[in-house]
Amino acid sequence: MPQRTALIIANSILPAPQILDACLAEAELIICADGGANRARAAGITPHYIVGDLDSLSAETRQAFPHAQLVPRPSQYATDLEKTLTFAVEEKITRALLLGVTGLRFDHQLVNLNMMEKFCAQLDLELYDDFGMGSFIVARDSPTTKKFATFVGQQVSLLAFRLVEGITTTGLKYPLHDEALEWAVRDGLSNEALREEFSISVRSGNLFCYRVRRGSDQS
Repeated sequence: MPQRTALIIANSILPAPQILDACLAEAELIICADGGANRARAAGITPHYIVGDLDSLSAETRQAFPHAQLVPRPSQYATDLEKTLTFAVEEKITRALLLGVTGLRFDHQLVNLNMMEKFCAQLDLELYDDFGMGSFIVARDSPTTKKFATFVGQQVSLLAFRLVEGITTTGLKYPLHDEALEWAVRDGLSNEALREEFSISVRSGNLFCYRVRRGSDQS
C-alpha cells in the first residue's frame, strides 16, 4: 500500500516558517484539530479538513476556509487531537506530521504525547517543534530496529511512558545494551550522537525518541 502523509495541526504554538514549509512539502493532506485551524490561518496554511467539536474554531477562520471540509466530532470523552488521529486512520493515512502539540498548557502537552503513543502502532507519527522532532520506535508485536540520520553532537532523549524492554543503541555516547526504561523509574534524557547515524533496537514497548535540532540545545 502506498504511503499517504498528512500534516496535522493542533491548537498550540507552531514552529518557525522554515519548519512549516518542510513539513508542508511532504504532506498530501492538511488536517486541523479544531482550533488548530486558527493557527493554520495565521500561518497562511489552508487545510483540507477540520476535525473536532469545533468549539474553538473562530468565525473568521470558518469564513477564510470555505472549501475545507468540517468533520464534527462532538464527543467530550476524546480530545480534538484524538478525534483527528482517529479520522486520519479512517482516511487510510499511514504517516502524519504533527505540529502545534507542544507549548502552552503542560497538561495538554502530556495528553498529546499520550495520544501519540495510543496511535503510534496505527500511524507513523512524527512531532515537530522549534527545538526538535520526536517519534516512537514501536515494538508492540515483535522486536524492531530504527535508524536515524543525525549529526555529531546532536542531543537525543529516549523516553518511555510505560515499561520498554530490550533497548540497545549504537552511535550514541551513552549506549544501552539490552536495557529497560520506564516512566518514573529510569529515562534517557540528553544522550549524544557520535556520528551521522545512530540506531535503536527495542524488544518490547513503545520508545519515544526526541532529537534536538541543531543550534537548539536547551540543556
